Amino acid sequence: MKTPMNPTPSTPGAPRPHNLKRWTCIFLLLVSMGAWLLWPVSKPLAPVTPPQRVSTVTAGPAMFDRTVQVNGTLVAREEIAISSSVPEQRVAEVNVEEGDSVEAGQLLARLETQGLDAQVRQAQAALARARAAVGHQEAVTVEAHASFKRIEPLGGSGTVSEQQVDERRAQADSAAASLRAARAEVDQALAQLADARHQRSKADIGAPFAGVIVERVARTGALSGGDPMFRLIREGVIEFEGEVAETELIDIAPGQTLRVQVAGISSPMEGTIRRVDPKVDARSRLGRVRIALGYSPLLRAGTFARATLVLARRKLDVTLPVRALSIIDASRASVMRVNEQGIIARQVVATGRRNGDLLEITSGLQVGERVVANASAFVREGDAVIASVTDAPLTQEAP
Repeated sequence: MKTPMNPTPSTPGAPRPHNLKRWTCIFLLLVSMGAWLLWPVSKPLAPVTPPQRVSTVTAGPAMFDRTVQVNGTLVAREEIAISSSVPEQRVAEVNVEEGDSVEAGQLLARLETQGLDAQVRQAQAALARARAAVGHQEAVTVEAHASFKRIEPLGGSGTVSEQQVDERRAQADSAAASLRAARAEVDQALAQLADARHQRSKADIGAPFAGVIVERVARTGALSGGDPMFRLIREGVIEFEGEVAETELIDIAPGQTLRVQVAGISSPMEGTIRRVDPKVDARSRLGRVRIALGYSPLLRAGTFARATLVLARRKLDVTLPVRALSIIDASRASVMRVNEQGIIARQVVATGRRNGDLLEITSGLQVGERVVANASAFVREGDAVIASVTDAPLTQEAP
């Protein structure tokens, strides 16, 4: 028979094994919590955006095919409005239509003349009366002078008194003055007759010079007034009035030839610059030029036309492709310049001539400076970028 094993008696005051295990776990837990609480807390780092890769183009010289674009309309070189200076007279007849060619002095229209003819007859009658009065007064004057000449020698002989001599002298002088007044009446009557005949002549509306009727407003039976009755183009000459940008005017001079394309006419016409206006419109910044054209029955005033003036090639020092610029107005634009560190900076530049895809830079950028090749690229001022290995080339190169 086995004797049961008795547990070893515990030493008084010593911890029991299961209590030691529990305290060890508590100790480790406290150490872990302290380590967690004392662990330094740091903020997460912001993600770093890598520099954007962009294509750049270098500002540099280029040869421009110097062309000037001219847009405008056909106009009459000299057009005159013909009206009647005799108001409130009815139009009796009209002898021309729009499009008719007329000669200088040709009758275009005639007004009613009853009242004007009556004024001429009245002036003729007044002249006849004035001339009759002159004839009568001449006879009176001759008689007065003859009477004075007869009595004048007798004044010193005592046959007649000095008073009688003075009276005859005064009568002769008065008769002479009356004769002068009568002759002045004749001159006045002649002037009135001339004026009446002149007014009568205005009833016949004639062409002041040869040309083409482009507008007819006169109608038979209508009253005359201050409005034009006809519009006449002198000699039928039509020319091209075009507008040119102010920056191009320096290259234009009278005598230059160019080809003009008129709307509705398939073949271009030869033109010669006749006049360059000395002023520029302050709002549109455009100047006007007049271009003489050869005669053609197909030309009509008011028709749209355009022309291109080709000049000698010219080297421009600083140019950029148009796609690299953001246009501000007719003479300014902006570019995104890239410095040596690859930082973007917005730069406003002054622009000049354009030739195809190239635009002249007159100020704000130097030769050799690089800009973003496409103005619509998603870059902002201050961005850091990496330029492409090969810069976007200019479309034209200077030799």
